[in-house]
Amino acid sequence: MLAKVLSDVLNAHLGTFIEDLDTTQLGTSIYRGELELKNMKLKKTMFKDSPLPFDLAYGQVGRIYLKIPIWDMFTSPLIIEVEDVFGLVRMKPTDEWQPNLQK
Repeated sequence: MLAKVLSDVLNAHLGTFIEDLDTTQLGTSIYRGELELKNMKLKKTMFKDSPLPFDLAYGQVGRIYLKIPIWDMFTSPLIIEVEDVFGLVRMKPTDEWQPNLQK
């Protein structure tokens, strides 16, 4: 049940950035308060509504590690480690730029 709840929370928050979030990677370590996701692709639509003049051509996150203090949440810190983030961006055509949003 804990894995299902955590899976829903991850999909709700990371699903906008991560393509095809594979929550089967959760495994049994979640019951110890540890979570590790590896080799995830970033969605190409990540910068779609951004005023920035570029798009994401390809992106990948090598590893996301979470240590959740399940039994003592109010006294211990939540630890989040993100490693090996890679992004390849390309310039948008000038007719797609939004100059009124840029400062």
